[in-house]
Amino acid sequence: MLKSKFVRTVAGAAGAAAMVVATASPAFAANMRVETIRGYMTFTDDGDVFRVCDTLADGKGVYGAVFYNSYIATNGYQRVMTMSDGGDAGCGSKGHNIGNGGSYTFVMCWGRYPTGPFENQLSSPCDSTGEFNE
Repeated sequence: MLKSKFVRTVAGAAGAAAMVVATASPAFAANMRVETIRGYMTFTDDGDVFRVCDTLADGKGVYGAVFYNSYIATNGYQRVMTMSDGGDAGCGSKGHNIGNGGSYTFVMCWGRYPTGPFENQLSSPCDSTGEFNE
């Protein structure tokens, strides 16, 4: 009887821990990358640096944007930074301080700037990271 009570207690604790881990929340910032056949965009956590690179000589560049959604304000995602690359050697890079008062996502598109944080990937040449914060 004591052994079965112990087993139930351990199982309950494990189930509670699994629920905490499974709760949806933004991922914490780490080095991240999105990629298409036309280029890629990266985020380097050390220094909060974004970089966008055009890897296809097709006459169009790649364009990136960072969107922020405050945990306090209720006005939804706001674009806080844009950058582009194309037509030159090397990549474009820019820094933006990533904090923990909300969630971020970055999006890279081919031929145009992203218009929102979660573009329809089936109808546009874009890719995004999903949400993250510091």
